[in-house]
Amino acid sequence: MGALVTLASKALEVVPGSVASCTVTVKNTGTVVDQFTIDALGDPGAFASAEPPTLSLFPGAEGSAVVSFAPPRASSTPAGALPFGIRARSQEDPAGSAVEEGVLTVGTFSDTFAELVPRSSRGSRGASHELAVDNRGNARLNASITAADPDQPLGFDVQPPGLVVEPGTAGFAKVRVTPAKRFWRGQPKTRPFKVAVAGDDGRPIVLDGSMLQEAILPRWLVPALLALL
Repeated sequence: MGALVTLASKALEVVPGSVASCTVTVKNTGTVVDQFTIDALGDPGAFASAEPPTLSLFPGAEGSAVVSFAPPRASSTPAGALPFGIRARSQEDPAGSAVEEGVLTVGTFSDTFAELVPRSSRGSRGASHELAVDNRGNARLNASITAADPDQPLGFDVQPPGLVVEPGTAGFAKVRVTPAKRFWRGQPKTRPFKVAVAGDDGRPIVLDGSMLQEAILPRWLVPALLALL
């Protein structure tokens, strides 16, 4: 008693968030009517399904099912070549169950989120922002960070200027903003700027920020001195 399992394709490719399928053929090599349950072994088994999930076969008969692999689009989905096995479990003779092996190659995808905190700052000599970069993809992220402003009244110091972020984790950098020129008195001036986070896919994430540059002398100082005089 037992089974013979054959895969239409032993090498499959899939991108997380999509589906790859193959046909599995099961032959009842036993001498009695048997029911075979189709399942997947190995890491891909966590996101595999068979339709139909069971086959009832007369002795010497064959039946087919479609096994589908649908890895979720999540950072926890491993990328690379993942071996798997398709098993036909015999109800009448468990020892006669059979397995056919294959390889599923799971591709990589990028999903990067970045946030500048605070979005707006204030100061007379400079201000600091924190940049958080979340890697929501399933591959290591190599990100470069740059900052610029359209009118160039600001200087920037980004530490570190690059981040290596593993899947499902976050990296952090400091962005120090310094006015090129200071003024002693007057109304505060808003200085807009942009921070760009460029990953391996070449599509930068651009964040808007601003610094409210204040006068070195506080507005209350001159009235206070006049009051003293």
